[in-house]
Amino acid sequence: MGEGRPESLRRQQARLSAELRAGGKTWVEAAEAFQTRFRLNPRVALRSVRGWSQAHAAEEWNRRWPNEPKTFKSFSYWEIWPGRGGYSPSQDNLVRLAEIYECSVADLLADLPSFRHLDSASGATLVVPRGTAIALEGEIMVRSEAESLLRDLLGRRPGAEATAPPPADVTSLCRLPGEVDFGDLAQVIVKWIQQLPHSKARRDMLGKLTTALAVAASAPLAELAGTAGRAGTAPVPDSGRFDPATLAHCEAMMPNLRKQGDVLGASSTLPSALEYRRIAEQQAKAAPTGAARDRAVAVYAELTQLSGWLCFNMGDYGSAQRLYDDARAAAHEARAVELVTYILCTMSHLATWQGQPRVGIDHAVAAAAWAEQSGSPYARAYAADVAVRALTADGQADRSREALDREYDALQTALSGRGPRQSWWYFYDESFFWSTSAQNALKFRGADQVIAATDKALGLSDQTNLHNRSFRLLYRAEAFARQQSIGLACQTITEVVELTAVNSTRRIEQRVQQLRRGLDPWRRTRAVKELDQAIRAYRISSGQLAEAGA
Repeated sequence: MGEGRPESLRRQQARLSAELRAGGKTWVEAAEAFQTRFRLNPRVALRSVRGWSQAHAAEEWNRRWPNEPKTFKSFSYWEIWPGRGGYSPSQDNLVRLAEIYECSVADLLADLPSFRHLDSASGATLVVPRGTAIALEGEIMVRSEAESLLRDLLGRRPGAEATAPPPADVTSLCRLPGEVDFGDLAQVIVKWIQQLPHSKARRDMLGKLTTALAVAASAPLAELAGTAGRAGTAPVPDSGRFDPATLAHCEAMMPNLRKQGDVLGASSTLPSALEYRRIAEQQAKAAPTGAARDRAVAVYAELTQLSGWLCFNMGDYGSAQRLYDDARAAAHEARAVELVTYILCTMSHLATWQGQPRVGIDHAVAAAAWAEQSGSPYARAYAADVAVRALTADGQADRSREALDREYDALQTALSGRGPRQSWWYFYDESFFWSTSAQNALKFRGADQVIAATDKALGLSDQTNLHNRSFRLLYRAEAFARQQSIGLACQTITEVVELTAVNSTRRIEQRVQQLRRGLDPWRRTRAVKELDQAIRAYRISSGQLAEAGA
C-alpha cells in the first residue's frame, strides 16, 4: 500500500484486532469493539476479529467435526439471522460456534433484544448491547452520559408520569449543550437501533424519534420552562406570532440536520427537516416586513433545499425537484444570493443524476452567474464543480477540464481565506474536488488516474461523512473493475455495503446495483460470490438489492 493511501476496511480490522489482543483483550472483548467500530452483529464480529472469512470458519468447523460438515453458506445464513433470508442456528450449532470462537452462547446472541425492563421488580430501563461504551471516546462528552441520556429518553415505563424525575442524571448535559458530541450520541443511537431485528422497524423507530424530537425542540425557547406543568402536551410555537428565538433555533439546527443525514441517513432525517421547515414557514409569514422577514424567508429556503436534498438521496426525484423550485423562489425573495447559487447547484446535480446533463449545464451556468454576484469563492468553486459533472456526463471533455481548472483555482482562494463561510458549505473541501476529478477521469481517462484521484479524496475526507465516503469508494471500485482487478473491486463494494448497513440511501443502492451488474461476467468467481453474500447479509432484511447477483 502506497504512502498516504487510505487503509482498507480489512486492514483496519486486522490492525485493530492485533492492537486489542496485544493489549490483553479476550476474543469476546475484541469482538465487542468490532461490533461498535464496524457496526457488526456479534456472530460476524466474533469471526471477523480473527480475520476469518466465512469459508475459513467453515474449514475450522469441518476440521473439528468432519462428520457434520458445514459450508460458508451455513455461516452466512446464521450471520444474516434474524434478518429475512437467514436461519437461526440450532442449540447444538450455537454450542459448537461458541467453542470455535472461544466465547459463550450468550455472546453470540448479544444483539437480540432484552425484555428484562418489563419485569416490575427490575430496575433496568433500556439494555444497550455490550461494546457500546468501547467506541464512545469523544474528547468532550463522557461516554456514559450519551448512553444515560438515551436510556432516560427511551426507558420510561408505561404509565410513568411525564413530570417524574429522570432516573438518569442528565443535568450535566443540560448545562453545556455545546459540549454534547454529535458523533458520540449518534453512535449510541445506531447501536441501540441495531437491536431491532428488521430494517423497516429500525427506520420507523428512527423516523418517529426524529419527528418527536424536532417538535419538542422547535418550541419558542421562552415557553420551554413552563412545559413541565402541561404533561402530555407537546410545545408548539404560536403560528401567528414572530419569535426571534424560534427562528434562531431553526437556524442553529440546520448544521445538525445535515450531519444527521450524513450519519443516520436521509429517511431518518427527513421528518425532522420537514418539521423545522414548517416552523420556519410560520415564522416567515408572521415576521414583520424588512430584515426580519428576509432572514425568516432565507431560513425557510435553506430548510426547503435540505428537505429536497434528502428526498433526492432517497430516490424521490419528483419531490426533490418541487422542493428545490420552492427553495430557489424563496431564496430569491429573500435576496440571498449565495443561497440562490447553492440551490441552483443542487438542481444541476439532480438533473445530471437523472440523465439530463444539458439541463444540468443550464443550472450550472445560472449558478456561476449568481456566484459572481455573491462574492463567495466557495460559491464560484461549487458552481464550477457541478458544471464539471454535467459536462462530463454530456461527453464534453475539453470544457469539463476547463471547468475543473476553474474549480481548483476558486477552491484554493476559498481555502486560503480567513473569513466566515456559510454553514451549507461544510461538506465542500479539497477532497470534494478530487472526488469530482475521479468522476471526470472515469469518463475520459484511465483507471490509474481514477485510483490516484480517489486516493487523494479518501485521504482528505471527513471519515464521519459516510455518504461522501461511500461514493468515493464506489468510484474506486469501478476503476478496479475496469482493470479487471475483480477481487479489489468486490472488496471495495463490500466495504460500502458494510459502511452503510444502517444508513444507506437509494442513490448509494443504485450505484451498488449498477456496479454489481457490471461484474456479471465474473459471477462464478469466489470474489463475486463473497460480494453477493455480503449484499444478502447486510441488505436483504430490508428488501434492498434483491436483484443483485440474479
